[in-house]
Amino acid sequence: MQIDKSNYKYRLELANELELLKSLLFSANIQKKSIDSIDRAIRSLKDRNCLPRIKQDESDEQIASPFSWGYSIKGFVIQIDLSGNLQYPKRITDASLDFSINLNGLYFDPSKEIRDPFSHLEFNIVIEGNSRKRKEHILSYHLDRHIEGENESSEVHPIYHFQIGGRKLDDYKIKQRNFGNQLIIDSPRFMHYPMDFIAGVDFVLSNFAPDIWRKLKRDPRYLRIIRSSQARTIKPFVASLAKHFEFHDVNSNWICKKICPQLV
Repeated sequence: MQIDKSNYKYRLELANELELLKSLLFSANIQKKSIDSIDRAIRSLKDRNCLPRIKQDESDEQIASPFSWGYSIKGFVIQIDLSGNLQYPKRITDASLDFSINLNGLYFDPSKEIRDPFSHLEFNIVIEGNSRKRKEHILSYHLDRHIEGENESSEVHPIYHFQIGGRKLDDYKIKQRNFGNQLIIDSPRFMHYPMDFIAGVDFVLSNFAPDIWRKLKRDPRYLRIIRSSQARTIKPFVASLAKHFEFHDVNSNWICKKICPQLV
């Protein structure tokens, strides 16, 4: 199976943006080991023979396509300062944040239609820190694309949702930790726009490393790739909501009630 030419051009554009992001993060003094975790994604995007198997409908079958693309990034870790936060326990000041992402999708021409940008998205933020008594503490956030037909529950599932916890907290080692009086449950799942790695890094830095984020935002190259990422991810999300409320005549194939199940 040969890759579609337009899809390969699109993938090269994504790879180039990730290459530029690596350079910008290095100039912002992010650890080289973390920056190098992006290399695998760049290689996958450039590889003509890498056509991820993708679930294209509500059936369980996953198939490769000339239009498929995707990547996975693990090991992007930064040190964060929690000293200025309203938090508990208060003794934790320095912590590490581990950001990982796994995504894939089908290429389409955004000038002709608006669609859900991904077929799969799993986005995890795990923060770990120690108190003076050396007790390990953990906080986990999870953003994903709901797998339709699986893990159904009585609660609503916006197609893209943020939640505290997620599957990361189901790890055996994490289960052995003392969470004190904290109560962690699946609900609510907060409706949220999807993010790729570039938008995800911007989200992480803006919330957990604001000094680095402000420095990067002074660089027009960083702003350019953020705009590009937002056009891929936030624009179709917002356009589909706008179509539902008849703000604009939008050619969107994205069913808005999947975005926000509460809409009537």
